[in-house]
Amino acid sequence: MGKPLNLFDNNEKKYAKLASVNCKAISEFNFKMLSSLTLIGTFLMVPVLFAAALNNLKTAVILAYLLTATLFFALFLVFKLSFMKKYALGGLYICFSILFSLAIFLSVINTPNMRATIILGAFCITPLAFIDYPVRMNMFITFWLIVHTVLAFCLKPQYALDDTINSLCFAVLACFIGNIMVRGRLDGYEAHRLLIIEKETDVLTGLFNRRKLLETLEALESTNAEKPSGILMIDIDRFKDLNDNYGHSFGDKCMSRLGEVFAAFTRNFHVQFYRYGGEEFVAIAYGYREEELLAIAESLRIAVQSTDMEGHRTTVSIGVTYCNKEQNINYEDLIERADRAVYAAKRAGRNTVCVE
Repeated sequence: MGKPLNLFDNNEKKYAKLASVNCKAISEFNFKMLSSLTLIGTFLMVPVLFAAALNNLKTAVILAYLLTATLFFALFLVFKLSFMKKYALGGLYICFSILFSLAIFLSVINTPNMRATIILGAFCITPLAFIDYPVRMNMFITFWLIVHTVLAFCLKPQYALDDTINSLCFAVLACFIGNIMVRGRLDGYEAHRLLIIEKETDVLTGLFNRRKLLETLEALESTNAEKPSGILMIDIDRFKDLNDNYGHSFGDKCMSRLGEVFAAFTRNFHVQFYRYGGEEFVAIAYGYREEELLAIAESLRIAVQSTDMEGHRTTVSIGVTYCNKEQNINYEDLIERADRAVYAAKRAGRNTVCVE
């Protein structure tokens, strides 16, 4: 008994781990599904309403279809509001609760002398239509299975057993396939995420690489993205001497340690770091005045100087270019200006900050 429980617990932990690092992709998928399902559900109710009216069905049936269409469309409109996007998962549970309510009404109340039909489809598509914790999705299906079964035995006892068996078979099969598909989607998101990291990240420092920098600069020049207020060029002082005197292994450890220092700055300041090549780094800063930019550069210089490098110390020279008031900016030219400022810092004795 312990092993199945451990397997179930491990699956939930794996889901939680994958979901936490791919939450953005999951949210986008659920939001797209909610928008599509509510809109499709609304339009599907239109021909059904016409058919119901032409066949002189009960007024209660027409009202049920009309209410379902109204609720679906209301959900569609509500979740078009930008601040509601983060609640898409809850919207999906509401959406399928509406579907199950309609299906149970048609199966148990409207046609008590017929076997269930529509609700079997509801059991089929629900676990396949969105991404959530498998245990929560399964509990949702189980809840509606119990509701339908209890009402069937109370209101249509002649077909209750048939409906229960059919519904149970469809629900179990759908949950099984749905859980597999959820894991498959998460594995796909994770593979894509790792591929992006590999493509954009410098292995040694953990910072963005030059390719990502060029993509960022291109996006800045071609979109309405937030424009940076300044660029910093950072060069490790006498890095060749470090490699020659202490070996390339020490140089690699030094690079890795500097990556940690720079990463700490990204958590405290609106600054993004990139490894430009060799011992050079570029930092793009957003939303700072010139004096604030200089203060950040100086803080960075002091932080590097104060960092222990395997019992040694190293320093950096920093070139700063401020660009907040410039129009039609060529960011590669700004990097060249920051690079010239670095050379000025080198000539000034290293371990200093210069502005171009």
